[in-house]
Amino acid sequence: MSKSSTGRGKNNKTRERSPNPGLYQQLQAIVSRLNALEDNSRSGIATVVERQPAVESSGSAGSAVVPCVVLASEQSTTPPLVPTPVPRVSADDCVAAEVAGKINVQISNTSKMYDKWVKLPMPLDFKIYVFNVTNRDAINQGEKPNLKEIGPYVYKQYREKIILGYGDNDTIKYNLKKTFVFDPVASGDLREDDELTVINFSYMAAIISVQEMMPAAVGMINRALEQFFTNLTDPFQTVKVKDLFFDGLFLNCEGDNTALDVPELFLMGLICGKIRAEKPPTMRISKSANGFYFSMFSHMNRTVSGPYEMVRGTENLSDLGHVISYQGKRIMSAWDDQYCGQLNGTDSTIFPPLEDGNIPEKLYTFEPDICRSLFASLVGKDTLFNISTYYYEISDMTLGSKSANPDNKCFCKRNWSVKHDGCLLMGVLNLAPCQGAPAIASLPHFYLGSDELADFFGDGIKPDKEKHNTYVHLDPITGVVIKGVKRLQFNIELRNVPSVPQLKEVPSGLFPLLWIEEGAEIPEWLRKEIMDSHTMLWYVDAARWLVLAVAVVAVLVSATLVARSAALIPWPRNSNSISFILGNSVNTSKVHS
Repeated sequence: MSKSSTGRGKNNKTRERSPNPGLYQQLQAIVSRLNALEDNSRSGIATVVERQPAVESSGSAGSAVVPCVVLASEQSTTPPLVPTPVPRVSADDCVAAEVAGKINVQISNTSKMYDKWVKLPMPLDFKIYVFNVTNRDAINQGEKPNLKEIGPYVYKQYREKIILGYGDNDTIKYNLKKTFVFDPVASGDLREDDELTVINFSYMAAIISVQEMMPAAVGMINRALEQFFTNLTDPFQTVKVKDLFFDGLFLNCEGDNTALDVPELFLMGLICGKIRAEKPPTMRISKSANGFYFSMFSHMNRTVSGPYEMVRGTENLSDLGHVISYQGKRIMSAWDDQYCGQLNGTDSTIFPPLEDGNIPEKLYTFEPDICRSLFASLVGKDTLFNISTYYYEISDMTLGSKSANPDNKCFCKRNWSVKHDGCLLMGVLNLAPCQGAPAIASLPHFYLGSDELADFFGDGIKPDKEKHNTYVHLDPITGVVIKGVKRLQFNIELRNVPSVPQLKEVPSGLFPLLWIEEGAEIPEWLRKEIMDSHTMLWYVDAARWLVLAVAVVAVLVSATLVARSAALIPWPRNSNSISFILGNSVNTSKVHS
């Protein structure tokens, strides 16, 4: 009886072992599948791992059940670390089994993301802070204004897009509908019936507009405005906040008359006729009386904005969400300039995923209420809710003066005060070309603005980055806003006009009415989806390297087993790799006792 060189004793039988002929092809197929899965994820599909029942491979009943990514199958007859043939699993099966919870960031009605984009799954917080005037009489005597901020009055803002159709170049057209509902719980002790004293925004807008067009007629037109505005004794008014926000403050046209024998009534008739013809969004025609209702936000609650035309990102993901036209315009004509009028960025509800090595320094959003795009500047990486984000915030260059930021010079079209043009001071934007009224936008409490703006007040203006900054935390993998806040303040000039009794003693300076905060953070259930999508991408990266490591080990183990079964030297004692690989011929004959 002969004895095998790998035998353990004369009564032991040794079973021959041969290498798995499909080993390398199987490993190569697994790595290719992982690469394809990662490519799909990074091209716009953030994968959420939802463990589903394993998918049976095609074949007879009782076939092995395997997941989409198989590193090794378990069979008791197989030596450890030597993979056995992997059952074939189709690409469709893989999608069903391992990629069941996809969040497709492209705007497609076949994706899970689409419904969330059309109708936000959670309301935004819309907060309003009002500047209450505490020394009304003193201001009328020329003293510095003292203000007290009251707020926030919190409204839940629900957003829904009305799809109008699809355009060329991978675009979608829609109108945006907003609905505001007062939240008494979030507002605390504040109520919509609260009465506050504020600057008379529409009155000052009318006076400033008339003075710029017909300075000699200001006194006469002011007498007409005394009929138009109730109890017009100074540039302030005491109002209920619900009337200022949404319900409206009544402006009287009852006495308007086109007869020339009463100049004041004739002029009031012209004013009312102009409002009827132009239909400014902040004015609503009264259904029960001859007049109008002025409010700051009712037009946002009763009408849709748009149409927007946005890139869907199905052809080029980096263009996802880019607004290319608004109300049919690709350039906002208000500024009479190609640069200032261009539409940059998204509508702030969606952004394209960020690419490693190509992180944008500026993040743009288009704001139709101010007829321009604004940008936030990259600060760096951050972590929020255990999610790695890129943090952007508004910089002083966004509303910088033309001396600080020459690119802003085309926003200086009309004077907003007797002292300055619209870009001389840091931190303000003249909205007159956009809204047709001499309103001025700024950040709350003139944050990032010129010191001159805050110095006009005795008390109540206190810029604070933590309270007044605008920022966004963006998930780079999906482009989802993890948390974001936009803040904007609306101002009007309080102007000394000697020919107007109500204004002849007041100081001149930019006066705030209110500021708004619009923001949201993703709810906990959506955070989990985002974190799971990150986990899947990490799993794909890790699995590729793990498979390669297993492949190396498997090759070595297989070679060792082959060497033992063929009576080769277990391991070469020289460094000649060729002799090790070739060696002697493999003896495949069985050993008999």
